[in-house]
Amino acid sequence: MISGLPSVVVIDDNNNELDNIKNAFFDAGIPCLPIQYVNDDPNNESGIDHVDISEWVSPRIIVTDLNLTEVQNAKAVNLVGPLAKMLQKLTLTGPYLLCIWSKLEKDVAEVMQLLEERHRDNMTLPLQVSVISKTEFLAERGKLREKLKNLIVENSLFDILFNWEVRISEAGRNAVTMLYSLAQGNNESMSIENRADELRKILAAIGNEAIGLKNAEKNPALAMEAGLIPILEDQVRSMSSAEFDSKWAGAIPEIGKKQHIDNAAKSKLNAFYHIEEVPESFPKDSRGVFICLNSQYLETKENVEKFEKRIGRSIECLVHEEFLSRKGKADGRALTERARNETILGFLEISAACDYAQRKIKFPRYILGALIPAEFEELSSFTTSQGVKKDRAHDGVYRLPQIDVNGKAYIVKFSFKYQLGAQPDDNQWFGVSLFRVRDQILSAITFNCSQYASRPGVIGFL
Repeated sequence: MISGLPSVVVIDDNNNELDNIKNAFFDAGIPCLPIQYVNDDPNNESGIDHVDISEWVSPRIIVTDLNLTEVQNAKAVNLVGPLAKMLQKLTLTGPYLLCIWSKLEKDVAEVMQLLEERHRDNMTLPLQVSVISKTEFLAERGKLREKLKNLIVENSLFDILFNWEVRISEAGRNAVTMLYSLAQGNNESMSIENRADELRKILAAIGNEAIGLKNAEKNPALAMEAGLIPILEDQVRSMSSAEFDSKWAGAIPEIGKKQHIDNAAKSKLNAFYHIEEVPESFPKDSRGVFICLNSQYLETKENVEKFEKRIGRSIECLVHEEFLSRKGKADGRALTERARNETILGFLEISAACDYAQRKIKFPRYILGALIPAEFEELSSFTTSQGVKKDRAHDGVYRLPQIDVNGKAYIVKFSFKYQLGAQPDDNQWFGVSLFRVRDQILSAITFNCSQYASRPGVIGFL
C-alpha cells in the first residue's frame, strides 16, 4: 500500500489519456499526482514548469508519455530531450521506477540508451524502466488497473526498498497515534484543548528525559528526535515478518555472502554510519563534535611556541609519535613531510553522555585527533621493536575505519594521551567544526579511552 504524499507522478500532454491512467491508479487504491504536460508554451521549458512540486513530492514512480511534444514521425533523438528536461525538473533523488505509457513502445529501448549516454552526469537515472502500451491497455480500464498494481513488484530490489520506505512512514504514523492515545487516556470526553495540553506535556517529558532538562531547553529539536527515535525503531521492528526475510533474500541474493567493495565505497559507507558532516559554525561544545586545530592561530611563531609548550612536544614530534610513522632516505623524507603537512589535527569532544544530558559539564572534555589523507596509508602503520607491524603507534590511539569527509578519504585517529578540558568559545586553538561522530562509535571511543586511563601499572622484579 502506498501512503503519505504521492510517490507516483503521472504525466501526459493529452488530458483524456492522463485521466485514464490517473483513474486506473485510483481504482487500484494508489494515490498519484497527475500533471498535464504543456507543449505549446515556449516559456515552459520542461513542460511541467507550471507545477511547483520539487519541495513537497519526491516521486518513486513516474508514469509518462514518451512523445510529450506530439512530434510527427518522431524518432528517439526527438523524444529524449523533452523527456530528460521533464525528469530534471522533478528533482529526482534516490531510486525510482520510470514507466513509459506510450503507443511508441518499440522506441523505448533506444530512447533510454540515449538518455543514459547524454544525461547520466546531470540527472538521476531510473533503477528500472517498464513499458505500458497505450494501444493494449487504453481501452481496458480493469486490465490497466491490474497492470499498475503489479508495476512495483516487477523489480524485486525496487519493491523491497520502496516497501521499507513506506513501512518507515507507517511506523511514524503508528508512533504518533500511540502518543495521541496516551494523551487522551480513558477520558474520551476530554476537550480538544485539554488533549492538546496533555499531548504537549507527554512530548516535553519524552524530550526532557532523552537529553536532560537544560539540553532540551537549548536544543528542543534534538531532544524530541532523541526521544522519539526509539519509539519509531520499535514500531519498525514490530512490523517485520518472515515475509520480509524472503523478499530481502529474493531482491538481494548477495546477503550472507562476503562482498568485495572498493575502498572509495567503503569510505563513504563508513562515513554514512560513523559520522555526520556539520556546518563550520556547529556548536563546539556539542557531544561528539570534531573541531579542527585553528590554522590561523598557528600562523605566528609566538603562537606555535605557546601551543608546543602547552602540549609538551613540537607539532612535528607530536604528529609522528601519535599518528604518522617516518620514512628515511630522500624520497621517504619528502613523502613524510607531505603527509605531515596535509594531516588535519583537531579535537574530539568526548564528555560522558549522562553528564552532557544533565549539563553538569563545566569544561567539555576533548582528545587530540588527526585526519590523515588515505593516500598516505603506508605511513599510518608502525613497526614495533619486535618487528610486528601495527596500525597505530601505541594502545592509547584509537583508529576509525577509513571515512570520506568533504569528498576525500581519510584515516582518522584519536590519541588518549592528549586530553584537555576547555570552554570552546574562548579557546584560540579551536577552529571550525568539521563533523560529528555518531553515538555508537563515540561510545566505543569513550569506552576505550576510559580503559586506557584506568589501566593498572605493575612493578615486578624477575
